[in-house]
Amino acid sequence: MIAPVHLLSIAALAGLLSLCVLGSLARSGMAGIGESIRANLLTLAAFGGFALQVTAAPLWLSVLAPNALVALALCCYYTGVRRMMGRTVPRRLMALSAIAALLAVAAYTYVEPRMALRISAMSLLQTGFMLATAATVRGGMPQNRSRYAYWFVWTVAAVSAAVCGLRALLYMTGVAHTWALLEATTWNVVFLTLGLLTLPCLMLGTIMIIHDRMLAEREQEANTDFLTGLLSRKAWWLQAERYCAQALRTRRPLTLLLLDIDHFKRINDLHGHAVGDAVLRHFGLLAIATLRSSDHAGRVGGEEFAVMFPDSRGEAVMEVAGRLLESVRRTPCGHGGGAISYTFSAGVAEWIPGENLQSLFERADRKLYASKAAGRNRISGPGVEAEPAERAAITA
Repeated sequence: MIAPVHLLSIAALAGLLSLCVLGSLARSGMAGIGESIRANLLTLAAFGGFALQVTAAPLWLSVLAPNALVALALCCYYTGVRRMMGRTVPRRLMALSAIAALLAVAAYTYVEPRMALRISAMSLLQTGFMLATAATVRGGMPQNRSRYAYWFVWTVAAVSAAVCGLRALLYMTGVAHTWALLEATTWNVVFLTLGLLTLPCLMLGTIMIIHDRMLAEREQEANTDFLTGLLSRKAWWLQAERYCAQALRTRRPLTLLLLDIDHFKRINDLHGHAVGDAVLRHFGLLAIATLRSSDHAGRVGGEEFAVMFPDSRGEAVMEVAGRLLESVRRTPCGHGGGAISYTFSAGVAEWIPGENLQSLFERADRKLYASKAAGRNRISGPGVEAEPAERAAITA
């Protein structure tokens, strides 16, 4: 049977490896990494303190200090998990729980020395923190990405909570007993092995979650137009192709709105590119406020935008486009103490079953140019050729 002190050495080595990986991720600045690193360092220090129990070290150094470090490590790790999931940190509750457990450890070390109850007190503290970690991770799982890393951490935390709870129960009831934490009894070795595996497994899961978040951030940056907050051309086109494929399978309606900001080059020439950028940002905000979350809007050119409307007919899209143009006309773009008024021209085309996205885009583009040819500041769509936006919004 492997000696408990050797288990501590193996766990410390695994912790050091995790610490190296976490350190390489620290420069990302992601919430929770700093707390995870501190939790790892505190746990490694605690392992060193527990190892002193095989020597003649004083109890405050080999018992009280290591348990205090474990309590701090639990607080740090849970704080990191909460911050990583965007949740508030219950600092008062954590502090009260840790202080209660440490008071019990001190009492069963100096007042009435009872190793079993000392182990039980810390096991109950770990059980509470692991259950809280599992609940937090479960509540923070992403909706549209892989959840593997989150389920991994949830599983480790749930299993650890069950093991710590069982450990507390067995030692409190006298089923398991030991005279020293590092005594090589069967129960001691089993629980130490399972308990010491928790740290490297939790850190591995944390690293996987951090990588998932970093990938999600890079994807978000790649898929979002930095100026308007709408989708980038590539992201819009890929999703629009999926909508076309979905419409082909389900035979549900699909409509494309294509629009250009009128005389955008003139805005840049007269007022400068900073004002042009402000107009693009202003339009992006109005589009987000006017369109539904299910409407697929993106910037597909310098001043050209496209919106795909799943499950919508042309008439309904004409009405939405009219509302958007009216909003643009009534809300000038403020910049540098002044206001820049602008409009857009638009074309609307309904998807024809079996049609590819390029063909649909070209038909909407022809409608857009019909609006421009008729004087701009208007919308052309199914059954409406270059009709002024005000009338289109009313008659659609």
